[in-house]
Amino acid sequence: TTKLCGYSDWRLPNINELLSLINYAARQHSSTPGTWLNNNGFSNVQANYYWSSTQPNPGVWSWGWAVDFSSGSNYFDDVGSNFYVWPVRG
Repeated sequence: TTKLCGYSDWRLPNINELLSLINYAARQHSSTPGTWLNNNGFSNVQANYYWSSTQPNPGVWSWGWAVDFSSGSNYFDDVGSNFYVWPVRG
């Protein structure tokens, strides 16, 4: 089993978990979700797309949901797209 930081139970968050990080009120005041997170305890959050583990159609592994941390929007795309990942545990 491969370990990262001493743990082997890392996973991608689902779409709802990723969306829970978006502060839509901050976005209305000219702050991107990534910038807001960087100013509130997180570091190095990119204003870009992050993959979730959620599929738009169960059983179709070639597409996945992503969240844009520059706007807070979400959409699905081909999993071959070069997006960031935000591993979580638990």
